[in-house]
Amino acid sequence: MPSLSDFVRTFPYPVLDEGNLSFPEGEYAPKFYPELSGSAAVIQHQVNNAALVVNWVREGRAVCGCAVSIPITGYRKFFSSSAFDQKVEWDKEFVGQPPFLQPFIVCSDDIRHTLKREDGVHERWVGMEIHLEKGSKIAIGPTFRPMSSMQSLLSIEKNRDSSDLAQIRIRACTDDGFYFKVLVQPELYEFLQQPGGGGRELHCRSILIHAVSCCFSILANEYGGDGTGDEGWRSYANLRTLHEHMEAEGLKTWDMKDDFYPEEAATSMWPHRIPPSEKDDV
Repeated sequence: MPSLSDFVRTFPYPVLDEGNLSFPEGEYAPKFYPELSGSAAVIQHQVNNAALVVNWVREGRAVCGCAVSIPITGYRKFFSSSAFDQKVEWDKEFVGQPPFLQPFIVCSDDIRHTLKREDGVHERWVGMEIHLEKGSKIAIGPTFRPMSSMQSLLSIEKNRDSSDLAQIRIRACTDDGFYFKVLVQPELYEFLQQPGGGGRELHCRSILIHAVSCCFSILANEYGGDGTGDEGWRSYANLRTLHEHMEAEGLKTWDMKDDFYPEEAATSMWPHRIPPSEKDDV
């Protein structure tokens, strides 16, 4: 029977990974926030109870990373960030389908270190000297694939009607398949196209989540029911795809009448990003 050390020391150094007991109380739980553009995502590399990993990133001895890949085509691209919040992007037209995102934390330099109890490692590691080469992974996260299809239903356009005082106006269109036309006041439109970073990007995301919630409200009010008939929602392939995606994710759908809440659907598919507090490890 394998000893505990066989499980703790799967690698010749501690690694924060599911099933690896190197950090008994440790957790690497990246949070993924797909952008509505369908060509980017923000990753929050959340690390808990693994001081060694957190300190090395803060000291610049390790960086957060993500591999963006499409296995069937061989497409693979790596991104790195010195911060725990990271944005990755891909060419939607070139990639052709939602990619797989594999987050990790990797050493940015060769490291020699004598492990201490304060590092958060298992007692079997305490007092041991380890050597990690540049590129060694010290945290490995789960694979994520942004599959949402709502983004394909949105057409965000600049509202050129100067007499329209509304900042955002949304209506369902069926003249060329089904989609939502999101008319946006010119100044706000420019902001949504290039919000910048930090708090401005979070504000942009909140605005778009509000728009998605309105879209779900329209679906519930105007396209509820079983969706049959020539103009029912089942007659549109992209709405059927969205409905199937929501069911697969365990979300309530707009044809469930009183059990459906537009804001719940919108924020389940695109959660609001909350910056880590000072109490968090990262």
